[in-house]
Amino acid sequence: MPIKNKTPRHLAEFVCTELRKRKAAVPDDEVITELMETMYYSSLRTEESEPVLFHMVFLDPSQPDPKPPRNPARDRWSYIPFADPIPFTVSNVVKIAKSTDLRTSSFVIWPDQLDQLYIWGLVDQQNRFHKFLNRSAEVEVERPGVFQASVEGIGIIAVYMRYEKVAELRVNELVRHSLDLFREGPVRELLAPGIDRFLHGVRSHIPDDIYQAPGAGDELHAQQWISVLCRILLRIQKIKNGGAILITPQITPDDLNVKYGINYDRLPTSLQSNAVTKIKSDYLERHLLGHGEARLKELSADQFQQLRRLEKELRANKNEIDGVIWFIALLTRVDGLVVMDPNLVVRGYGVEIKNWQEPDQVFIATDRFGSEAKQRPVSYNHFGTRHRSMMRYCSQNPGSLGFVISQDGEVRVMTLLGERLVMWENIKLKYYSYASKKK
Repeated sequence: MPIKNKTPRHLAEFVCTELRKRKAAVPDDEVITELMETMYYSSLRTEESEPVLFHMVFLDPSQPDPKPPRNPARDRWSYIPFADPIPFTVSNVVKIAKSTDLRTSSFVIWPDQLDQLYIWGLVDQQNRFHKFLNRSAEVEVERPGVFQASVEGIGIIAVYMRYEKVAELRVNELVRHSLDLFREGPVRELLAPGIDRFLHGVRSHIPDDIYQAPGAGDELHAQQWISVLCRILLRIQKIKNGGAILITPQITPDDLNVKYGINYDRLPTSLQSNAVTKIKSDYLERHLLGHGEARLKELSADQFQQLRRLEKELRANKNEIDGVIWFIALLTRVDGLVVMDPNLVVRGYGVEIKNWQEPDQVFIATDRFGSEAKQRPVSYNHFGTRHRSMMRYCSQNPGSLGFVISQDGEVRVMTLLGERLVMWENIKLKYYSYASKKK
């Protein structure tokens, strides 16, 4: 009978396979197995009633930075060695886990000559990676080490190689792919009307000769729109209170009891302002600085001030969007869901779903298209109150899109496809890609 439960050893085997594909020089497979087992067992412990979370880099301390850049950035990572290496054991990890953070720093793990794992020190400035991964920055940054791994919850270990997530162990399940619902498929199609209106608003403020070429320019700004929606969901995950967001074209009192009605349109307006300013700034830079230093010296005082003003506006736009994301995410802490229209205007929160008609069947989609051949039925009563109420609404209101975030951080998306209520799990929200089976 095949083994259904996956263990840290299975995760280690997959990591070793990926390392061999990349022709990386690594220690014996048993060393990686011990590493994953120690991380897993550490995640089951607590320190002062709090979970043990940390990030590590598999990095050779004798050559921490073998190929440094010629002109490194000021906020580039650096290796800080311990005076005395610490054995990488569960008890030691639990004691010092709080000296690192998934957003800022990482332990440096490497075996000694006897293949015994040690914590050799720390790597700082990991916030740059964290910001990019969570869609708060647009530029990929260099990552240290052979690979990186994080303990992100009880029994949850994620392994990265640069910006590829190699695999993730979730207690007893090994996840090796996620569903990018926002690139194409029925979820993207449901979001398309809001995206199209956003792009139309941006184009209306930009002369035709300045707006970027059709196609590539539109998709670039559409991704910014989608990124903000993903960031809201990621922020709700971090709050760990659970929550739900409903995007629906019609808000009727027969279906929804909106306890706290508002008309908060700052998200779409700030997104549009940011896109318009970015296009103008990029055009001005290309136009004025396109011929190198010789052109730079010809800048007039007015042109220089115009560039500075646009840069200042971009910073202000970014801060505004960050604040809006926090504002919306915190609304989900109140009992009930947050309801938005397709333009991402918040119409209310603390919303109660009044529909009590249960769906005939619920299906889990295993591909982003929700193909019937790749759906599997699941019991409606298997889920909690928040999920069931969203299922009832979406099954009776075609064109609606429900996002439900559990307290453990799992995000599920559901909508009506034809006559079937379809739900997706393991959604790709961050800026990583899973390692391809064929390199």
